[in-house]
Amino acid sequence: MERIFLSEKSLAAVSETLDKLGKSEISTINWPEFPYAPNVKFAMAWDEDHFFLKFFVNEQHAAAITDFNNGPVWEDSCCEFFCAFDDRGYYNLETNCIGAQLFCWQGKDGEKQQGSDEIISTIQRKSSLGSVAPISMKEDVEWDLVIRIPVTAFFKHKGLKLFSGMHFTANFYKCGDKTDVPHFVSWNAIEVAKPDFHQQKYFGQVFLK
Repeated sequence: MERIFLSEKSLAAVSETLDKLGKSEISTINWPEFPYAPNVKFAMAWDEDHFFLKFFVNEQHAAAITDFNNGPVWEDSCCEFFCAFDDRGYYNLETNCIGAQLFCWQGKDGEKQQGSDEIISTIQRKSSLGSVAPISMKEDVEWDLVIRIPVTAFFKHKGLKLFSGMHFTANFYKCGDKTDVPHFVSWNAIEVAKPDFHQQKYFGQVFLK
């Protein structure tokens, strides 16, 4: 993952910069009973205090009902970033196509803690489809989602700093559990019997350049 230097860290500036970077595909079909794979790519970068992430989506339709924090965004057209900085657990950040977010910590000991409204408000995001629910587009739809995540949002890792040479594990997903065409695709393959993105053992390695 590349480091970027932005004097202006607005979402517009972040989006424009990520457009110029290399992109990775989210295209792994893990469960044959759900064969649909929308065309989804992402670009990601970092500086000492932020992750910058942009999803590029082309799917048969886009739908969203949830418009509040920590709601069932995975039932809508949704892009997700899960990451772990050590073996204590992982964070799941899930954002639907109108920018509603769920943010949680999942501890290895079974602890689960949702990010507060205050924390989620620091994670800036913008969807090209706007922010008003409900939406339901039945035709092919292209949309994008840009997200700026401050490292301070990772509330179980106080004082976290990103640095060149650092590595962590992550996975990236596109889903839509209750859309017209349910789908569950990932960046790194998941080898379990039923759709389940909460599988830290199948996270892939991410290196900060």
